[in-house]
Amino acid sequence: MSVKTLAHAGRFAILPSLFAVFVAIRILSKGSSADRVFPEWWTYLILATLMILERLYTYKHRVSQRPLLTRDIISTLVNTLITGAVTGFILYPVLAWIPEYFLGRRLVFAASGQLGPFWLQFATILLAVSFFRYWMHRFQHKNEFLWKLHSYHHSVTDLQARNTFVSHPVDFALRNVMVFIILGIIGFDNVALLVAIPVVQVYGIFSHCGADMRSGWLNYVFVTPEVHRWHHSLVVPEGHKYSVNYGVEFSFWDVLFGTYHPPQKQGVLQPPEKLGHPGGMPDEPNYLRLLLVPLGLYGIFSRPWRKATSN
Repeated sequence: MSVKTLAHAGRFAILPSLFAVFVAIRILSKGSSADRVFPEWWTYLILATLMILERLYTYKHRVSQRPLLTRDIISTLVNTLITGAVTGFILYPVLAWIPEYFLGRRLVFAASGQLGPFWLQFATILLAVSFFRYWMHRFQHKNEFLWKLHSYHHSVTDLQARNTFVSHPVDFALRNVMVFIILGIIGFDNVALLVAIPVVQVYGIFSHCGADMRSGWLNYVFVTPEVHRWHHSLVVPEGHKYSVNYGVEFSFWDVLFGTYHPPQKQGVLQPPEKLGHPGGMPDEPNYLRLLLVPLGLYGIFSRPWRKATSN
């Protein structure tokens, strides 16, 4: 078998294989000394691996992101190291108190054993997280204020691993943090959470891989880069008002609810012509603007900074 044939076969096999490897790494390393020193080390390992893939399997429509490197680094650090902790600190007491105050008990169940056997809890977590994130994602495109927050994620002109976490912290927390806080309050079995959560977290990162990968029939189950590029299309496909392919990890929700867009030619999923903000907003390199403009605070905070730097 030639090297060219092996490389072509690798385009189909490499992402599923790496996905299984990274899920296993995350499950086995949970609670390790590496976790205690730097809890998000595995996220950065995934990002580094995907960046190498992007070099090995160069996407022919790749767009240079060099001028945005500083913005990408800052946003990645904020959303991986700060957003989750701050969201948990604010939301956990509120979400835990509401059902007790209004229902007189904790949310749903008090003990994990009441939620069923391990396999059922595992499946429930996978479906609940992906279902929640699908509909939250759709709402973020439909609601005017949430779209202001989310639109910065859609201003990227190319999907690359390094811009996976380019998102306003509030936007990121609503879609990627809140559901896990709710699951923790409900009281699912710790082992079920340990196994299920890496599955949805890892694949959410994989969808932004900028390498020229192929996924075949897996496109109908998982949100692959091929599928997710259409969600970031500069032109919203005809027949859809806001966007398509809203799933974060599983694309079967899009298939079920009529938002899946898989244009094919001779059995091969075709890519969109260009990626970018459908309203024409340019990719914002200034992280401070990304953070403050949607909240109407940029002028307040930037004015003292401009005065200080001009003196």
